[in-house]
Amino acid sequence: MSATPKIAFLACKHNLTTSPDRWPDSFEHDVELQAFMPAFARAGMDLIEVDWEQVDPHVADFDLYFVRTTWNYKEKPEAFSAFLRSAAAHAPVVNDPLTIFWNMNKRYLGELEAKGLPVIPSAFVDAAGTTVDALRDRLGTRDIVLKPLYGGGGFDMRHVGADEDGSDIVPATHFAQPFVDGILDDGELSFVFVEREFSHALRKRPAAGNYLIHTHHGGADEAYHPGSEEIDACRAFLDVLPAPSLATRIDVVPHQGKLLLMELEAIEAHLFPAYNPRLGEMLAAACKRILV
Repeated sequence: MSATPKIAFLACKHNLTTSPDRWPDSFEHDVELQAFMPAFARAGMDLIEVDWEQVDPHVADFDLYFVRTTWNYKEKPEAFSAFLRSAAAHAPVVNDPLTIFWNMNKRYLGELEAKGLPVIPSAFVDAAGTTVDALRDRLGTRDIVLKPLYGGGGFDMRHVGADEDGSDIVPATHFAQPFVDGILDDGELSFVFVEREFSHALRKRPAAGNYLIHTHHGGADEAYHPGSEEIDACRAFLDVLPAPSLATRIDVVPHQGKLLLMELEAIEAHLFPAYNPRLGEMLAAACKRILV
């Protein structure tokens, strides 16, 4: 390890601050860099943004790879997985590739449901020709949302209302969940953990007339101050990860007095550092422990 450890802040080409072709939500990349770089520097480490597709772990001299805004991995999951395996052969990768591989495909939600955890039910396409109505029947509701197996940010989703025709064939790249209308009133709650330590929480609400809570879809967010029972309920999801994670965001929706898991985000989810000024310090300390 070098005298000043070099930490790769892994991004994709569309998010780099130097990119001429930035995505509309790249501001989330900027917010994290601005919050984390000074904290890592104070801890004696260099945090350096890099495009994961331009790094060759065989010759790079990074001491740790921190997966952050690698949002285009959904378009090329096999190449991304190969990169992580290569990187892990030369330096620690966080989150652990075992957790990332498991978390990439939304079928993990079915595994959690089968274990009896409080998860929004999912219906997956397991046979050619599966229709919207077939998935509705399996879920026991006509009001559903179709989501991509490899996806995020609310992109490529479709809300199929109860009165809409259900004869369309659903591609094997998608799955279905009931539409939880509580998200329109209570929004979605996000709990951020560094290792197992609770950092902060926030409430994300959709714009009027929409159900997507992401800011690039018009959503807004605000601080949320959970009770200890809510924190413990979300922390329990960390126990099912294939390997311990450095940074995890647990997204839940209040429903009938319980918190139902919407997504267990253990790859590259935005961590909303504005809601905890100490987040960079917490992450830097965790990375330093890994390097010792």
